[in-house]
Amino acid sequence: MASGDAILPEEATIYICPTTSTVTSSYAVQAEVTNFGQNGGEEDFESRKVFGGGNIDLFKPREQLEVSFDVILRYGTDVTKWDAYVWGDTLESDGDAGQKDMYIEFSDGTLYYTRCYRNAKGISFEPDVAADDLVSGTVTFKLSPTDSDGDANFKVTTSSAADSDTWT
Repeated sequence: MASGDAILPEEATIYICPTTSTVTSSYAVQAEVTNFGQNGGEEDFESRKVFGGGNIDLFKPREQLEVSFDVILRYGTDVTKWDAYVWGDTLESDGDAGQKDMYIEFSDGTLYYTRCYRNAKGISFEPDVAADDLVSGTVTFKLSPTDSDGDANFKVTTSSAADSDTWT
């Protein structure tokens, strides 16, 4: 693979880990995600006319980012992981899951393109199954563009693998 080639899904590794953890291969999600999407994060502003023919621009805070994954459920020790991202370890509606850090890393072994999300909260998991299809669903996370200190909760990097990425 050379610089200028397309970024392909089979080159992707997705890591979802607790915010207090370092990225390791044990947090990699494999062979379950069929689609990834991100929306939100827009910065809106409006311009108001003032006397004398001028304008004042009012910048509003960025919207929350929303990250979603379409997934296929598989039997195994982690069959409930998508539920746990929303409900926590209790897997019940009175549970509360902690925030996660997520990394979507594309690499050909030399070049990298990584989308990094910090302090993301699982807000929903919507499972679905048809009689002629697989058990699948959509899990959705939300995060603010910045944390309480004003530091970024989202970044894109091309310099390194997710397991060597730092937020400082």
